[in-house]
Amino acid sequence: MKRIKQEYPKLPICIQGDALYGVEPVMELCRKYGWKYIFSQKETGQRLVAENYNLLSEEDKTKKTGIKIGKEEGTGCYYNHMEKLAGKKEIMNLYEYSYEKKPPKGVIEIRFQWLTNIELTKNNLEEMIKARRGRWKIENEGFNNQKNGIYRIEHLNSRNSNAMKNHYLLTQIADILMQLYLAWCSLIKEIKQSIKNTSSRLLESFRRQIVTDEDVLYIKRYTSIYLE
Repeated sequence: MKRIKQEYPKLPICIQGDALYGVEPVMELCRKYGWKYIFSQKETGQRLVAENYNLLSEEDKTKKTGIKIGKEEGTGCYYNHMEKLAGKKEIMNLYEYSYEKKPPKGVIEIRFQWLTNIELTKNNLEEMIKARRGRWKIENEGFNNQKNGIYRIEHLNSRNSNAMKNHYLLTQIADILMQLYLAWCSLIKEIKQSIKNTSSRLLESFRRQIVTDEDVLYIKRYTSIYLE
């Protein structure tokens, strides 16, 4: 964080992280550098914040009513400056998002909570929820796919730190190419080909297909790709 601040002193930054980052030493650094933050909140994290928030009545919490938020059509509410109730020094504005999930049997309520130093209002609550849910999408559709999907990065490929970094960078490049290819090629969606088979066939095309002069000229041209 210190190095980033030195190299990009005027860059506006908002750090997002899980509950492990939602501690006062990290928040203090953000305040020192003039950065914003949004961290996940769990009752096992900021315990006093959680306890005091649970003691608040429904009337104390500010809710955005009448508008369904996100694709799940959930609801959001918030309470600014929880740090005053919990006896903390750093700003801890707490907001949450909840929606109902209907499995084959019964109804399950899904709830998320976050801490931020951004002042929360009814006008920015939906934007703040979407911003935080975006990180969840990156985590599940990005890193989780790399770990449990076709890349299997949880496998220890080396004990050398540089080799591990190089391996992961190559994995990132491969994943970027795959996502662009899947988003661009509408034929794959039509034939409903599995990602594993798509990956194997794409690899074979790299190995067997000859790069022509026409291909090279096409690469040199400025190209725009429009994704659905």
